[in-house]
Parts: sequence; C-alpha cells; structure tokens
Amino acid sequence: MAAQKRRKTTRTRLDSSGGRPSLPDYVHNLLVNMRLLQARPSIIEAVARSDALRDFVDEDDRKLDFAKMRAYLRASGPRHPKAVSAKVAANLDVLQQLLQIPSIEREVLQLLLALVEDEALREVVDAFGDQTLNGAVKLIAAALAAPESQVRGALTGGRIVTSGLVEVEARDTYQLSVKVGLKQGLADLLLCPGLTRERLLSKFLPESPPATLGWDDYEHLPAARTARTLLSAAVARRQRGVNLLLYGRTGTGKTELARLLSAEVGARLYVAGRADSEGESATASERLSSLLLGQKLVGGTPAVVLFDELEDLFVWEPEGLLGHGRRASQRMSKHWFNELLETNPAPTVWISNSVGGIDSAFLRRFTYAVEFQPPGARQRARALARHLGAEHALGPDDIEAIAERPLSSLAQLGSAVSAARLLSEDGRPTRKTLEQVLGPIEKLITGADPMRRPAFEHNGYRPKAINPSEDLAALADRLAGWKPTGGPGLSLCLYGPPGTGKSEFARYLASRMGRRVVCRSASDLLSMWVGGTEQNLAQAFREAEGEEALLLFDEIDSLLRDRRGAVRSWEVSQVNELLQQLEAFSGVVVCTTNLWTDLDAAALRRFVFKVEFRYLRPEQALELFAASFAEVMARPVDSEAEREARGRLEAVKDLAPGDFAAVRRQARALGEKLSIEELVDRLGHEVAVRGASAAIGFRRAGE
Repeated sequence: MAAQKRRKTTRTRLDSSGGRPSLPDYVHNLLVNMRLLQARPSIIEAVARSDALRDFVDEDDRKLDFAKMRAYLRASGPRHPKAVSAKVAANLDVLQQLLQIPSIEREVLQLLLALVEDEALREVVDAFGDQTLNGAVKLIAAALAAPESQVRGALTGGRIVTSGLVEVEARDTYQLSVKVGLKQGLADLLLCPGLTRERLLSKFLPESPPATLGWDDYEHLPAARTARTLLSAAVARRQRGVNLLLYGRTGTGKTELARLLSAEVGARLYVAGRADSEGESATASERLSSLLLGQKLVGGTPAVVLFDELEDLFVWEPEGLLGHGRRASQRMSKHWFNELLETNPAPTVWISNSVGGIDSAFLRRFTYAVEFQPPGARQRARALARHLGAEHALGPDDIEAIAERPLSSLAQLGSAVSAARLLSEDGRPTRKTLEQVLGPIEKLITGADPMRRPAFEHNGYRPKAINPSEDLAALADRLAGWKPTGGPGLSLCLYGPPGTGKSEFARYLASRMGRRVVCRSASDLLSMWVGGTEQNLAQAFREAEGEEALLLFDEIDSLLRDRRGAVRSWEVSQVNELLQQLEAFSGVVVCTTNLWTDLDAAALRRFVFKVEFRYLRPEQALELFAASFAEVMARPVDSEAEREARGRLEAVKDLAPGDFAAVRRQARALGEKLSIEELVDRLGHEVAVRGASAAIGFRRAGE
C-alpha cells in the first residue's frame, strides 16, 4: 500500500525557534491548539520523548512541571512554523512556482516533509491515534495554526492533491503520518538542493524511448491512423480533455504505437510511473499521482502522457455462478475520474490489456479507442525480417514458416532474434535457433509442442488416398481460381471419422488457391472467461480476412453443437457468434468435424459445400499400403507380396489415411524392416484402438 511506504525515514532534528524556549514550532502549536495538557498520558509521553518539553522538566526529580508549562503556553500563543532548512525552503519555492501552489498548501507540504524526516514529531502526531479525514484536518490545522477551512480545502481539492503531490487515504483510518502523506519519492527530491522541473519529470515521468516499429507494422489497424490525426490536432491546438485508449492482448504493440504516434505529431512522450527507490514497481495510485503531476508540468507544451495498465485502477472480483467472469469496481469515484478525463491539459494515451468488466460509464469518457488484434503472419514476417537486419542466413520460406506461429508477438520475435544470436556460433540466427527459442515459449503458453506439428507437403499429398462423397480433386481445380465477389465467402464443412484426411485436404486446397492457412483448434478458441471464446472467434476471422488466408477450424464440434441441447447461456452465445461470423465472412473458411450429427442445423445451412470423408475403399487401402511401405512391396504388380497384402488388408475394416501415417511413424521409430504381416497387424491395432467400427454412427466404406 502506498501509505505504508511513507514510514521509511531517517531522523533529522527540526531547527529550533531561535531565542525562545527550544520547543519546535509544530509541537508548540499542537500544545497550544489541541489542549494537550488535558489529553491522554500516551500523548504527553510522546511529546516528552520528542525533547520538546525539556525546558519544563524539573532537573531534580525529572518530573514535568505542568504549572510552568501552562504559564508558558498562555504567554506565548501559536507560532508560524519555520522551514526545515534553507535548501528545503528553496525547493518549496520552485515547486510553488511551477504548480502555482497557494501559501497554505505550501505550509501543508512543509509539515508533511517534517513528518517524514523527524521521527520524534511523527511520534507526537501519531500518538493521537487513527484519524478520519476530518480528524486529520483538525490535527494539521492545529500544527500549522491555520484555519481548518483552508486546510480542508487543501486536502480535498487543492493544487497539492490535484497535482498528485499529496496522497490522502480515503477508505480507511490511519495515523496522521500514514493518512496524509507526500507522494512516494517526493521527499527525496525536496531534501536535495537544486530542484527543477526536469528533475521532477525525470523522477516521476521519464521520457519514453523512441519507437522500434513503423507504420507498416500497423497496416492491419486502420484506426491507428485516425488516432494519429486526432492526436496531431490535439497537440497543435492545445486541446484539453483528449484521451486515447489503446486496448488488446499483451504483445500486440500498444506501447510501441504510443511512441510512434507521439513522434509522428512532434510531441514528447512521458510515462506516468516508474520503479521506486527500492526497485519496486510503482503502484497504481503512485502512477496515477505521477499522471496528475505530469499534467501540470507538461500541459501547454508539445507533450503526451502515457498511462499503462489502466485495469490496475480497478479492483477485479469474480462474477457468475462459477466465478469465471470478472467484474471491476473502481478505486476512485466516477465523478473524479470523469473530471480528470475532461480537463487534462496534455493529451493522454491510456493502455489496457483488457477492458472487459469495466463500467461503460468510464469507457465512454475516452475520446477515441483503438482495439489491438494480434498481428497476422504478414506483419510478423516483416517484423522478423527487420529484427534480423540486412545480413542474415534465413531465406523467405524460413521467415514465412516462423511467422506462421500465431502466438509470436512482435516483441517476442525481437527477443527471439536476440536470443538466437547468442545460440549461433557466428552470431547469425538460423531457423533452427529461432525455433529453439520460440518453441518452448509457445509450449509454455498452450501446453502443446509446436515442433510436433506436422508440416504440410504439397507435393506429397495424394488426393486419391481419400474417400470423399464427391470428387474433391475436381472441386479443388475449380476453386483454385476463386476470388471474393463482395458477397458471402466460400465455406466448406468437411465431416467424417478421424484420420480420413479432412484437415490435410483443407491445407491442400489452400495451397492450390495460393493462400496461407490460419488454423484454430478448439483449445485455441475456448476461454474460461465469459465472452472470451467469442472474442477469440472474432479475432480468428479478422486475422484471416486481413491476411486473405484460408481459415481452418479444426474439430469444430464443441463450438457448433446443437443449441437445442444447450444448458448454459454461453453455449448458445458461442454458436451464435460463429454463425454470425460465417455469415459475414467474405473469405474462405473450412471447418472439420468428427461429430456431424451433433452440429446445429442452422450451422449446416451456412456452408456452401458439405463433404463427407469416409473410410478407404479396399483398392484405396491397397494402393496407399503400397505407397506407404514400398520397401516390402518393391516387386512386380500382382506379385505374391501384393496378393498377400490384399488378402490381409481385406480382413481390416474401416482403415483411414491416418492409420497408415501412424504405422509409418512406428516403422521409422523401430528402425527395422517390418513384414507385410506385421504392418497389417499394426494397422488393425490402430483401428481397434480408436474403436472406428463402433464410432459415432458413420457408415463404412462401401455401405
């Protein structure tokens, strides 16, 4: 908690009050104005420990002489507190001039600084116990010998509060030194000579480094150019109340765009909040106070202020029966936050990874918003090439293959290149070293090993090795030249048992059409958060549209189940979202499913082509066996080997191309030549393991 950090201190004695008894001014005023002689003993003991009462202690019996003290207080009255030192007074002068701070508020600052520096004084005021805001006002007014109304105004809406110099804990009661305190780190600046505007900015609003990305990296975000035009006009006209919200997933380039926008409009970008003197990350309240201070220091100049992680200003709580949703409650009042967004003198860029659950009353106050989507393969390839530099060992195919990884952010690619340079002997990254770096991170995030993904080989694909309900080779020929017409796009639903070649045909079709594949499985799309799956679906369609890619939804069963069997509202909303996206999509989308009979009827009507993939016919099984295991079939046609294979294969029903691929991998793993009998036995085992004969009600080949 920010307030608790204020307890860090070093002991420094206050200046004495000159020729009068050495009773420090603040303690003197508390004695006069708070009737301390009638207070509880703990307060008197704290005052005594401060040495403030040493002139009223009898040297013989070491007891407090109350009569002498009463006479002194009646005769002296309140004092005007002096500054801690000349250097502090000079720094307070600078701060007062920079922020136009009224005199009473300067006095409050001086008292709060004294509380940080003087342990004995802090013990005195804390001896009064926990304080409400009203109690804190009374105590400070007494110490300053100032009207309570002026102190209350300073702590509730004064310049020291609206500038972020003073923080008031509003929700709980604390001792005074914690209830009201200086912004973390401000005391250090005030106690060092030579305070300047530049030192304040360097401490609390460091200038952001230049952008490393260019406008080409944001060509998939048309809204970014609108933001640039808006920000340029706001800076030029010194327009107040301009706030841009950049939101979206981490690693999508939000901070980089803020840097790029500021440079484009000729403004400096200042970041609200940095690590404190202990190396700890600044809290949300500390960053917010830095924002307030920055607005006062840079307002009216060509400057932009950046506030990252907007969501930290809210308290997040679980919502819903299972707690999968999230609801935000604000740490500040709506009125205060709305006033901040309406009056900030310097344009402000706010960044958030997620705005879900934040009250729309807050969100509608932003001037403009840019939603960030993960960059497509084209943007990732361009960023990777830039990070690699002019001289590198990767070819275009290597760069494109690495850029296909959907989880590789622009920043992650840059980090991977740096790491790959360390792994390469000559300092030049290779595809192997880059995949060594990127693979484990992707596995960490998804749980799946990307290195195990089979690569599609166009030349090795065998259209005749599948058994579809229509001639797919002819269909691929006719669709190879398909172009968007401005109306609904091209959609195919490929259904049938697992391993029958559905996904491979989708990749083959994409190759024939000259399109890359944006592939999403259920694990990529399903989210534990309410609404998260719908957002992931929409993002997949946007990426495919922006890349002009074929969008492949592999095993779409869980997302297109019949809504009549739904028991939860989100099950219906997921189907609705996918159907709406299918209806509006103008590109090419292919969905594969093993559970055709479970799909929603409305979904089936959305697909232009619906093709069943069946188990292999006997002659197809024999042909694929010969192609897959040529080492045991390298004999003339109609040889004894072929007759043996044919006879054995006829006994194995429901074979699929995937079974042959699995056995081929087994043969390679064993590293030895298997006989026809052994190979067929293994094929039969694959069929038995997946329970194909009894699975999901598909009819067998030839039925």
